[in-house]
Amino acid sequence: MNISNFLGWDIGGAHLKIANVSNNGVILSVEQYPTPLWKGLSILKNTFRSAIKKMPNEGQSHALTMTAELSDIFRNRQEGVNSIIKLCHEIFGRNIAFYTMKHGLKKINKKEIDFNQIASANWHASSTYVASLIDSGLFVDVGSTTTDIIPFYKKRICAHGINDQSRLRYDELIYTGVIRTPIMTLSSKVIFNGELQNIVNENFATTADIYRILGYLNEFDDLMETADGEDKSIPSSIRRLARILGTDSNISHNEKHWHDLAKYFHEAQLEVLTNAIEKVLLTLPKKKHVLVSAGVGHFLVKIIAKRLNIPCLNFSELFDCNLSSRHNSNICAPAVAIAHLNRLSQIK
Repeated sequence: MNISNFLGWDIGGAHLKIANVSNNGVILSVEQYPTPLWKGLSILKNTFRSAIKKMPNEGQSHALTMTAELSDIFRNRQEGVNSIIKLCHEIFGRNIAFYTMKHGLKKINKKEIDFNQIASANWHASSTYVASLIDSGLFVDVGSTTTDIIPFYKKRICAHGINDQSRLRYDELIYTGVIRTPIMTLSSKVIFNGELQNIVNENFATTADIYRILGYLNEFDDLMETADGEDKSIPSSIRRLARILGTDSNISHNEKHWHDLAKYFHEAQLEVLTNAIEKVLLTLPKKKHVLVSAGVGHFLVKIIAKRLNIPCLNFSELFDCNLSSRHNSNICAPAVAIAHLNRLSQIK
């Protein structure tokens, strides 16, 4: 079969992302879809089918990676990996490849599977692709829920962590993102209207609220439900933020107070990520490095790079990508990387 569409899928617990790359390496399309897997596996199945309908019918080659096995609808990660592989075989047939950390893309026979090689391997795929193109630095992908900080040197990954637990230990995985992270995780105290106070430890607001208020968040990337299930307007975001203080947004405070509070949480998140990036940078040999930014929160990486005086590239600058696809390519870096790796594996 003459392959003209190399499709890369990143199967997350909150989003499904897909990239289509031509046989000469040009980005044809990149999309993401909300898939709150905690509501049931059928959501992922239906979204797969809807996404496929938008793709060209002929010349397809599918490659996949995942983090969705972490969803609490599964008893453990092994059950999650097996369930997702089974679903993918049902939808695509068996002529598909999954990304493994040791062997790259591989067709999977369930009886032979080492689930640890497939579970939450999307960071490895992205950083492997980035490292093949740049000599030295960090790949930093700030997503809706988590941040990957992956060091590479001499065109190879040199991460200390090999799974989520060890990556958390080495600050190469930080559970903070710009959409789904509960505000209460960023700080136990805040300064509001010039006074220091404790906050309410309830999931009344998320980071999406602060980045709507500050104007950083693109509405087309903001696909998850709000903490209270209400709309995503600025007034509603401020109302949710006010609950964190144990008050209401309409009580004797102007919009500047809420903007300043959102900025306070923003700075708290920047501090967490800056500390982690500085720590991981110390694991690299002393020389000039570059940060490669990706994810819906790539704007945070740009701010940190400027403060640390380190060169920073967008992930989308590393390959042939037209203007209309650049933003989504940054947002969906693992899917794009998988699509490129899929193409490269078949033209060798």
